[in-house]
Amino acid sequence: MKTSNHNTEQSARGYLMYQLARRGYNVQFTDSRFPGEDLMVSSPSGKHFGIDVKGMRTKNFWLLKEPTANPELFYAFVYVPEVGYPRVFIMTSEVALKFWQEVKEDNYARNLVNTKKKSPFVPGINWTTPHQYEDRYDLLFT
Repeated sequence: MKTSNHNTEQSARGYLMYQLARRGYNVQFTDSRFPGEDLMVSSPSGKHFGIDVKGMRTKNFWLLKEPTANPELFYAFVYVPEVGYPRVFIMTSEVALKFWQEVKEDNYARNLVNTKKKSPFVPGINWTTPHQYEDRYDLLFT
């Protein structure tokens, strides 16, 4: 059964909530009062922070608006394949912003070289970029 983008996002959030709860975190979904944060989290020691979850079911470019560097905000890129187990990549918002800016700068540099064919900048990061952050729950507050 094919899933919609909405179902993929919900599956990604739910899977991450499950993994965080297993590790002793208290987690809840946010609403429109918290734009940019999909989950509000309380660490086992009581530290509060937010997580912006990006879910995807195919190995593709991770769409991402320009991140805000905030020490109390993390990004979780959750790959939810139609067959197999999800993969979770966790990084700080500062690292996400750095990767986002690298893609933007590369896009603009290529467009300056090829002035006949300018493609619009698609905000996000490459599929493999967050792989070095797989299962990095240790980056979160404890």
